[in-house]
Amino acid sequence: MPEARRGADKEARKVSRRGYRPKKIPERFEEEAEPGRVPPGVGPLSEQQSEPTGTASTEGPEGPGREPVTFTSYSPLDPTQLSNVKVPVDPSGAASPSHVVAMVGNVYLAVSKDDGATWRYFDPTTIFPSFAGGLVGDQQMIYVPEFDLFVWIMLHNPVPATSDGAFRIAWGSASDVGSTPKSAWTFVDFVASDLDVAAAFLDQPHLSYSNRNLLVAVDAQGNGRVVVRIPLTDLQTGSVGWEYTPPLSGISYQFSAPCGERPPGAFLAGHVDTSTLRVIEWRDGDPNFHEHDVTVGKYSDSGDFSSTTPSGVDWSSRCGARLSGSTWQDGSLWLSWTAPRSGAGESPNYPQPYTRVVRINTSTWKTDSELQVWNPDYAFAYGALALNSNNEVGIAVAWGGPNDEADAAFGILGDFVVWYRDGSTATEGRWGDFLRTHRSQVTSAHFDGFGYFTTNGGGITQNPYHVRYGR
Repeated sequence: MPEARRGADKEARKVSRRGYRPKKIPERFEEEAEPGRVPPGVGPLSEQQSEPTGTASTEGPEGPGREPVTFTSYSPLDPTQLSNVKVPVDPSGAASPSHVVAMVGNVYLAVSKDDGATWRYFDPTTIFPSFAGGLVGDQQMIYVPEFDLFVWIMLHNPVPATSDGAFRIAWGSASDVGSTPKSAWTFVDFVASDLDVAAAFLDQPHLSYSNRNLLVAVDAQGNGRVVVRIPLTDLQTGSVGWEYTPPLSGISYQFSAPCGERPPGAFLAGHVDTSTLRVIEWRDGDPNFHEHDVTVGKYSDSGDFSSTTPSGVDWSSRCGARLSGSTWQDGSLWLSWTAPRSGAGESPNYPQPYTRVVRINTSTWKTDSELQVWNPDYAFAYGALALNSNNEVGIAVAWGGPNDEADAAFGILGDFVVWYRDGSTATEGRWGDFLRTHRSQVTSAHFDGFGYFTTNGGGITQNPYHVRYGR
């Protein structure tokens, strides 16, 4: 069985209370490659696949016998206040039980002390010292309730002298982030050589946490995706130990999200082919990680992820089949990814790209259920998943099509409907790269979501927002 590796401990540093001068956000040295095509599957025939869940509108009735989902708060940011804003805005964030909300994206930090009623805006380059080739984006933020910590990851361009890709991890208590956002942070830095992939460009770092560890999954271009785990207790001591997998390669783990909702270890998946997933299982306390091939209902080999909006923009092709959603539920692993539209004559037939969802029993490594989030009139992509205290699975998902500009929506699986507030009136040429949703720490039966909508008022603007939703 494959064995993980251990790196030398890193000493964490505290940001300066004086702050730093603003720095220009550089362009990426490299642009992320589009996901490769998934090989054709040889598993179950398409007619063995679960039937479509229904033709649901993005606004409409809830599922039978269920209370409708409501937005208990909805808080768009002011895009004119976002520092060095780039396309896509890639919103990510988290909220604490004390009503502090921290939200990041390309490239900004916004903090609210009152659940989003008011926001303060910050330029991350004025908070931290210079590192590697400079901050470029792909930021994510989570909240770890057991330690009352916001944790923030920031992708940087490679170190000029070595070409090592780089990322920074920072953390701060909810009270400090709410009251003094510029000086709240303690941080450590990583470069590609730390992960035994010297000179590799790093891309799309994703954050999560297990019962015992902070989890990072990051692409090392040309090598594979690497999973890093850091004991959560080390974030309190300041001496940070860490272990990591060798690059996961051979199949497509590109951009795969690690499982959320406090699993008993690190879990993430890749595509072997269009009827098989390979799941990485790295349990807390186990020095070894394990690989499990799981058969799923075969989806189309068409490779067609395109969806063109009324403004003529194909917003979803670059999404590909990335496994963007993952959450834990009582020993089951939920996963979601974008599947291509069906080819001619395939049955069941999905005329638009759609989101596949599976629940995997981690005792048998077989699927317990499979479903689709689909509609004949528009595509669903970039799905993210979370679990609330009612054992319901929430979903954040992007949608758009021939009659609708690309937008984000939120809902609960099984309702056959997802919800949005502000409809997009335009689509930027680049959509993505992810959406985020988590269990709310304020009301555990609800979810916190982070999405954006796009407007055109003399220029195209992507408008990020925080929403709290549930029954």
